Amino acid sequence: MERTGGMKSAPLGDDSEEDLITRIAWLYYKEKLTQAEIAERIFLSRQKVQRYLEKARDLEIIRFTLKHPRVNLLGIEESLKKKFGLEDAVVIPSSNADADNLRKSFAMGGAYYLERRLNVAGDCTLGVGWGNTTAYLADYFEPQSIEGKVTVVSLIGNLMLNVSMNPFLLGQKIAEKLDAEFYNIWAPAIAQTKERAEAFKSEPWIHDVLDIACRADINIISIGEVSRSASLFQMGYLSGEDLKRLMGKGAVGDILSRFFDADGNIIEDEVHDRVVAIPLETLRDENKVCIGVAAGASKTRAIIAAIHQRYISVLITDESTAREILKF
Repeated sequence: MERTGGMKSAPLGDDSEEDLITRIAWLYYKEKLTQAEIAERIFLSRQKVQRYLEKARDLEIIRFTLKHPRVNLLGIEESLKKKFGLEDAVVIPSSNADADNLRKSFAMGGAYYLERRLNVAGDCTLGVGWGNTTAYLADYFEPQSIEGKVTVVSLIGNLMLNVSMNPFLLGQKIAEKLDAEFYNIWAPAIAQTKERAEAFKSEPWIHDVLDIACRADINIISIGEVSRSASLFQMGYLSGEDLKRLMGKGAVGDILSRFFDADGNIIEDEVHDRVVAIPLETLRDENKVCIGVAAGASKTRAIIAAIHQRYISVLITDESTAREILKF
């Protein structure tokens, strides 16, 4: 670019001023000159160069474009928060990886987010649920500078057929990394009968833990779907007949083995009498942080229903699922 001569310029018209602003913006953003160097080159004060650079942004002579892949996800997160009134959202990049690797990605995102929340929470109680999606979370949870005293508690019974999804393991691992007390519910997630469930819940050591769980300040849970591929049916807790009955009643998803319809209303079904867990309604307390982790087109209605009834205040999902949710 030609160096400007030393002659004093006449007063600038609008077009001439825009030309000068454009020239200053070019020198600053493209040529990487400092404001002081530009001021010397075109015989203006440094303060005036600074004002012209601000005007370049106001007139949109320059526009900033962020090109990092994460930028697109940040925009989707903001859209989710604005449209559904969420306190927060975390969107994981979608990939063609297998389901196991995708769950690990969610676990990493969930673990990092949980660390951030605990860093600012002070003394608090952390409630943990269960599910395929959250099973890996504790492996990636690496607390660095958490100053408050954290207590960890299970939100649902831990005697499960699939050990890898056991909330006891998730809670215990997190508690060990936090050097925190851990309270576990020594009962099945779903008892065989209503009477057995009541017997478990009436035991003092289980009743007391459920009381602690109901008061948890931060909760991390999975959102399940109602299909044969869902964990509850795959693990044999519920049968094909149960599935057919629940679907017939309009169930679209579950949280902590409580099933709800497309509006998020808990349906009436005998299976709920057999669950050993906190009531789902306790999650709706506006003073709680309830982090829901879920992804997949088959869970779209369940996620929307959970948000609608405020069972979750924070959503961790992937880009493809987030885009589907935003269509509603």
